Amino acid sequence: MAQEPDTRAELLRQQREAKADALESHDPNPVEQAMYVAEERVIPLLQRDGIYARLGSLSTGSGFAYGAGFRNRALVDGVGSLDLWAAGSLKKYWALEARAAYPLTPGREVVVDGHVTRYSRPTEEFFGVGPDARRRDRAAYDLDATEAGARLAAQPIDLVRFGGGVDLLRTRASRGKHDDLPSVDDLFGPASLTSFGETVSFTHASAFFEIDYRQPLNARRGGWYRVDVSRFADTSDGAYTFTQTVVDLRQYVSFLAERRVLAGRAWVATTDVDDGRQVPFYLLPALGGNDSLRGFRANRFRGRHALLLQGEYRFEVWSALEGALFVDAGKVALRRSDLDLRELEHDYGFGLRFNTNEGVVVRVDAAFGSRDGRHLHVVFGGIF
Repeated sequence: MAQEPDTRAELLRQQREAKADALESHDPNPVEQAMYVAEERVIPLLQRDGIYARLGSLSTGSGFAYGAGFRNRALVDGVGSLDLWAAGSLKKYWALEARAAYPLTPGREVVVDGHVTRYSRPTEEFFGVGPDARRRDRAAYDLDATEAGARLAAQPIDLVRFGGGVDLLRTRASRGKHDDLPSVDDLFGPASLTSFGETVSFTHASAFFEIDYRQPLNARRGGWYRVDVSRFADTSDGAYTFTQTVVDLRQYVSFLAERRVLAGRAWVATTDVDDGRQVPFYLLPALGGNDSLRGFRANRFRGRHALLLQGEYRFEVWSALEGALFVDAGKVALRRSDLDLRELEHDYGFGLRFNTNEGVVVRVDAAFGSRDGRHLHVVFGGIF
């Protein structure tokens, strides 16, 4: 009698050996053929050095984006890296980025990287600030930004990383360019649209601490815990200076030879503002869309403080295809004391994930149960 495999990797090895030993040839069905094409041709095209294809999204509300880039991970004595890319979306979003990294120690325990990013988001949606924002108050704005900076990250032991950096950030929110939605300034007043129409320049200093013991990267067991602290200092008159703290906790438990996974996430963001200062409305923590509250439109809720809880039951359909049942719950608040477990927005649903051990390539989620109705998300990349 064959021994029951202890891990998913062992299960996959046994399946490959069984196929190799089979006496009859196997005619793959259309789904298996599509997965084979994606795994053997599409994924290498996205991950290769040299000229590569860039597919996915540029932001939560950008829609499907496509572009190209150039990547070299063997620069400067074979250990530095350079990545240049440009992409645009079907909703006329676009972004350009240049990023370079270099390890300062032979074992990559300390790495420095720098980047320059430029993007335009002409039809960002806004519903107001606070938990009572209404869907019918849907409006659009145009966000343009340029960012340049550097970061140092250290990994003294396998499970722990920490570091920090400084960026120069220049942003401007102006009238939206959506054909079917009013511009935000036609629907909302200055109290909601802080810094609207102004070009704001920040010195953005950040620090992070991270513990990561996921196995593998497309996690089936282990955990990932991270804390980020950011200080946005308005370099003109200081009117928009504030501090944000984000805590992101993720845990994974597997069973049945890692063919079943319970995944959970708790995410909290808080914003501290000095007396007389304000936060640009587009930099407030937001919930809604394909990566948070999936039963709501992108950035459906904004507030100084936000809480998100997510859970998924993931089950293997084939070796590279998983199904998932999920539930999301969360809220935004104007005061930190209101960031509790009462009156949470919620949704639930099911999805499919085409994946490798390195991550999810394509994700399809159908969400139900929210007060905003049903939503379908087709996304390149995973969620948590």
